[in-house]
Amino acid sequence: MNRRWGLQAAMTATYVAVTAAAVLLTELVIFGAAALSPPTPLTPVQVQGLAQAGATGLAAKLAVGVTSAGGLPSTTIGLPGSPVTPGKAQPDGSGGVLIPYTADPACDLAAASFAVVVSRDGTVLASSYPACFPVGSHGSDAQAGVPRKVLTFARWPTSGSGLVPLPGGKVAWASAPVILSQPGQPKGTAPAPGAAPSGSPPAGSGKVFGLLYLEVPAIAPGTRGITASPTLIWAGAAVLAAAIPVGLAFGLLSTRRLTRRLGRLATKTLKVADGDFGQRVRVSGHDEVSQLEENFNRMAGQLQASLDATRQLAGAHARHEERARIARELHDSISQELFSLSVLAGGLRRTLPAGSPGLPEVETMERTAGDTMREMRSLLLALRPVALEEADLTRAVEGVCNSYSERLDIPVRSEVDLAGPGPAELPTALEHAVLRVTQEAVANAARHAEPRQVTVLLRADRRHVLLEVADDGRGFDVMRPPNADGLGLQTMRDRVTELGGQLVIDSVPGEGTRVRASFPLLEPR
Repeated sequence: MNRRWGLQAAMTATYVAVTAAAVLLTELVIFGAAALSPPTPLTPVQVQGLAQAGATGLAAKLAVGVTSAGGLPSTTIGLPGSPVTPGKAQPDGSGGVLIPYTADPACDLAAASFAVVVSRDGTVLASSYPACFPVGSHGSDAQAGVPRKVLTFARWPTSGSGLVPLPGGKVAWASAPVILSQPGQPKGTAPAPGAAPSGSPPAGSGKVFGLLYLEVPAIAPGTRGITASPTLIWAGAAVLAAAIPVGLAFGLLSTRRLTRRLGRLATKTLKVADGDFGQRVRVSGHDEVSQLEENFNRMAGQLQASLDATRQLAGAHARHEERARIARELHDSISQELFSLSVLAGGLRRTLPAGSPGLPEVETMERTAGDTMREMRSLLLALRPVALEEADLTRAVEGVCNSYSERLDIPVRSEVDLAGPGPAELPTALEHAVLRVTQEAVANAARHAEPRQVTVLLRADRRHVLLEVADDGRGFDVMRPPNADGLGLQTMRDRVTELGGQLVIDSVPGEGTRVRASFPLLEPR
């Protein structure tokens, strides 16, 4: 299980982690941009909407706290100690405006954020700015200079809003009735703005306790372009959670083909390790894995070629051993018998008187035995393998020539020049071919041509290795070799053509034979 899913699981986990990290980073960038983006100031109309929403909400809250005796639990409204920028309205973040409790002893005529609750006759029932609108007073009558006309915009008991320029600055105002709930109606239910005709309470509503009047400066700092609201945060969390299965599915699908290709490659590798070098994988694509597949096929091909070469080398070694064994057996048995027959024939010839009728047959037998021994020595020299491991090509060729000269009394002259402009070292296969062709050509000359002299020339240049074996024997018709099957000539021709060379045989009956072999050098110096 681990071997099958190891790579796929790791890559899939990486895809999931990267996808989740990308989503999380995107969300952090969005929230960071929202936090760092400068706020856009609100327009007066937008501030008016916030004022209306704030008045409606505050009126509903006050209606909940009205006692059974018909009074408010407190005559002060607003948030004590709330920091509000002077001359600017402050959004409360929930669609309304923030109303502070102003405890200053003096009434400042500058535009400020405040709220008051008045009865039908204009009596102040609750106030967030007692210095300007004391509880129990009739609006701004309690203090000179307070713009009493502002309260005149509020129409009992309906909601309203607007923008008014004042000496202290432009302000946005809004009003909303504080309605007591009827029996069976949820307490504190506020009417929808504009739900009833102007001048009358909303249909089905309870008793109107008072009218809430709210006023704020028409200037307010805006909110940022993107607010990290709970809804947005939950949406980001949902996207992040959805990224996990998406990354998981993408990882499994994208790594499926890759893991299959690697699995096939691993299976083929095990078979090659077990000795099956004929295995090949299908190369697909142009990626790194396809390069690995191509390299595997090349490696398997090289191993197969190496195995074939080893088998061929083992076969050649076995053939050499067999030739050596046959040569030993011929020397130990037939050669000795032929020598005994030659000695006996010679002794018999010497014991017979001259003119004996059997003397010609004995002489013929002695001569035949001698020729057969000569043929056998030539055959043994051809069968005897020359080991290039113990001598280089020059000494091996010279050894072949010396063997024929010493054992068959045939002058074999050698001229070897491999130190010229040719390569410093010849390929092993080429050295073996040159040596075997030399052996075969000299053996053919000794066995069939009855030469007085054989010459072996071997030299190399930058492109070729040239071998020439010439004799001054009786020659033959190249179209009709002296031996019926022409096996020796065919063997030489096969050895030369296997290495891409050419073999040319020139011979005229009575004028000798010349064998020329040319081997190309695949890596010229």
